[in-house]
Amino acid sequence: MDGGDTAMGSVSGKVRSVLASSGLQLFEGQIPPVEFTALDALEMVESAYSEPVFSVKKDAPGAVEQLGREWHSEAERAQLPATDGKFYVLLAGDDIDDIGWLCVKDLVGENLPGRLLSQNGSIEFIAMSENGRRICAAVDEGDEYWVLVEEVP
Repeated sequence: MDGGDTAMGSVSGKVRSVLASSGLQLFEGQIPPVEFTALDALEMVESAYSEPVFSVKKDAPGAVEQLGREWHSEAERAQLPATDGKFYVLLAGDDIDDIGWLCVKDLVGENLPGRLLSQNGSIEFIAMSENGRRICAAVDEGDEYWVLVEEVP
């Protein structure tokens, strides 16, 4: 991973399709206001010191839906979306290095992890507030799904 901030001009058709099919509107050309790279975010989320604010066993009934409700609740509490609804997202996938942060707006407003699972094959993603101060992630951790909320250093 090169830790680049974004490759907005080179967003592939596949990524565009995943975003659109997941109900996320892409705003190209918007770069996060902080130098918190994709690599920084991944390291923070994968840190041994990261503690979930919510966890659910994968085999629990409705686990993905529970994860979605909790992620949205925590994202709202952390004031993740700006007043215009925009925030930055890193999607799970092999090309995360090349893509970096994408500025999006959630047009649906519920069950984002489930929507991404159906379109991208993973519930995992990291979202960052438009002001670059907070992240809220959905993580696949062993036999559980987690929601992590962290302040950006």
